[in-house]
Amino acid sequence: MAAYTHVDGALGSEASTREVALRDLLQVLRRRRSTIIASVLCCTALATTGALLYEPRFTSQAVLIIDPRTTEVTDINAVISNLPREAAAIRTEIDMITSSATAAKVVDRLGLVHDPEFNGAIERPSAIDRAIAGINDTVGYDLSPLRQQITGYLNSAGIGVKEPTSPEKERAAVIADVRRGLSATSDAQSYTILVSFKAKEAEKAARIANAFVDEYLRDQLQTKKDVNQQANKWLEDRINELRAQVEVSDKAVQDYRAQQGLVLGGTGGETFLSQQLAELNRALVVAQTERGRAEARAQNARIVARSPTEGNAAEVLGSPLIQRLGEEESGIARRLAEYRTRYGDQHPAVQAYVNQLTNLRQKMREEATKIMAVINNEVEIARARERELEAALKKLTAETAGELGANVRLAQLQREADANRRVYEGLLQRLVETREQDDLQQRDARVVSLAEPPLEPSTPGKKLFVGGGLAVGLLIGMFLAFLRDHLNKTFRNTQHVEETIGVPAIGLVPSLPHHKNAKPEDYVLDRPRSEYSEAVRAIGVSLYARGALNTGSVVMVTSAVPGEGKTTVCLTLARMLAASGRRVLLLECDLRCPRIGNVLGDNAPSDLSDLIVGKAEWQDVVQVDGRSGLHYVVGRPHCDHPQELLGSEKLASIIKFASLEYDCVILDTPPMAVVADAGVLTRSATECLFVVRWEQTPRAVVQRAIDRLTELGRDVTSVVLSRVDLKKLARTDASEEAYGMNEARRYYTR
Repeated sequence: MAAYTHVDGALGSEASTREVALRDLLQVLRRRRSTIIASVLCCTALATTGALLYEPRFTSQAVLIIDPRTTEVTDINAVISNLPREAAAIRTEIDMITSSATAAKVVDRLGLVHDPEFNGAIERPSAIDRAIAGINDTVGYDLSPLRQQITGYLNSAGIGVKEPTSPEKERAAVIADVRRGLSATSDAQSYTILVSFKAKEAEKAARIANAFVDEYLRDQLQTKKDVNQQANKWLEDRINELRAQVEVSDKAVQDYRAQQGLVLGGTGGETFLSQQLAELNRALVVAQTERGRAEARAQNARIVARSPTEGNAAEVLGSPLIQRLGEEESGIARRLAEYRTRYGDQHPAVQAYVNQLTNLRQKMREEATKIMAVINNEVEIARARERELEAALKKLTAETAGELGANVRLAQLQREADANRRVYEGLLQRLVETREQDDLQQRDARVVSLAEPPLEPSTPGKKLFVGGGLAVGLLIGMFLAFLRDHLNKTFRNTQHVEETIGVPAIGLVPSLPHHKNAKPEDYVLDRPRSEYSEAVRAIGVSLYARGALNTGSVVMVTSAVPGEGKTTVCLTLARMLAASGRRVLLLECDLRCPRIGNVLGDNAPSDLSDLIVGKAEWQDVVQVDGRSGLHYVVGRPHCDHPQELLGSEKLASIIKFASLEYDCVILDTPPMAVVADAGVLTRSATECLFVVRWEQTPRAVVQRAIDRLTELGRDVTSVVLSRVDLKKLARTDASEEAYGMNEARRYYTR
């Protein structure tokens, strides 16, 4: 087995993970099987009731096709175009088939208002009648007398008595009911539409389905004819209006031309002045561009004139002399750098090169100043040219203003006249075409097959109803089982504790059966071989193996919240250890809600508080349990500041002294999540035993308490699950500690 794991480690790990996951799922189903069984029973009962109440339905289906082939008798566009062959168009046609308008026509045509199946106002068998009839058919027993008693009781209570309704409301209700039985679908891969109807009678289902198909086709053709007639009427009225508008617009053009004396010439009706104005505009744009370039060159020249050595002076100013001087400057600068490196700044040769470099730069600066003057002159010339063109353009604009205004008005009148004429001629042609289309209208769909009465009902039978209820109940039950298990944030076993909070869990303390009416602290002495006693003994063995019960050890026992069984664990563990011959001291450090004195008896004149403050001696507070030999010190709830007492150096010295005198000292401390008393005792304890109630305490509360102990410098060394229902654990858990638990009970004494 080890060799196999070594060779196929990844495969073995994956298989192990799947096995663990499957085991966890089975554990959940096992723990929550009562939820699953209840869900299955409820859903099966509901399904059985539904099967008895539900009446069979027959579904009949007709097949339509949106015909992709069109007949072109004339080359004239129709007023309403043919349907596009798209999924959206087919979806629209389906909506038309199932619309309220189509359903209303079918209802009126077939007289479905008088059909009891669709009109609830007409007397028909009630749900009680159908249920009783179903029971009669199933068990063969006549329940008619029971039906009469139930009906009479409901009528006397005012239940089931129908109020009269108006004919309009009855018709609307029938239309809505008919639409619920109608179905029109398409698979989006073809032009086919399936029109189905569901009714109680096979012949009725086929008749209504065919009626919907017929009404849809009739409405489709009538809609085209109505729209075509409306278009003809609108075209005739509009043509008469446009005829008068064309005459008025033509006369307005002629009158304005004669009034202004305008004769348009040239391409597009432009005049000579308009052409000249356009040329001046183009010339002005060119002059503005040239002026901008000159100003940019002058700006660059000013920069170079201030410092000829920065930038490319020859490229900016275009001077061969500056270019030559720049080359000489580069050579001198290079030699100057070499001499400085070789001889230093004070060498005569270095000084000579410095003087030459200064003279060259002065010459370049003078030459750049001369060139800049030339460039500035060019800028002034460009600006003067621009001003001349602007003045000429302004003058020409004033001359052509009057003529342009007249031409604009004439062109506007001409455009209006031409537009009116084009619209008039187009509508006149369209009127002739639409008049020819009245007798050429065709449907966009056709019937592939009419609906036929079905031979078998389409609704599921009673067995399928019950089987479906069983399956649904099982699924819902499993869902609820996993949901309940997911919402359960408590601890189920020791393995769960170790995986969740990372602290070793050393045992389970079972809860005693209520019918035995026994106290746990007495039960471990009365029944030392019982299941409960063996669980406590196992905790002691684990603590001993961990070194927690060696001489001088101090075991601190605490919990997260009250009611965890902390004090019970302390008492049972301490009495069992004492009964086995160990010298054990139990200190009750819970000074707020002490219980040890009530259980073992409190005959001492003083308590732990008196010992701490110095009001009593050791022999005044220590008591001995007569049955087990356990030494214990009780606490009494008369202290106002228990935390100060528990955190005092006096108590620490008392515990240290006790650890030297006894084999084991057990501290019963308050819950960590409620008060801070237990936190001050962490420095005196060598071991910390944390008690958690099985399937009761939330994991977050336990983790918060353990984190708080860790912050105070004391790690929780072990955890005990208390008040465990071992029968439930063995029945619902598949962990190692639950395995074989029922069989192991033969070793225990009841």
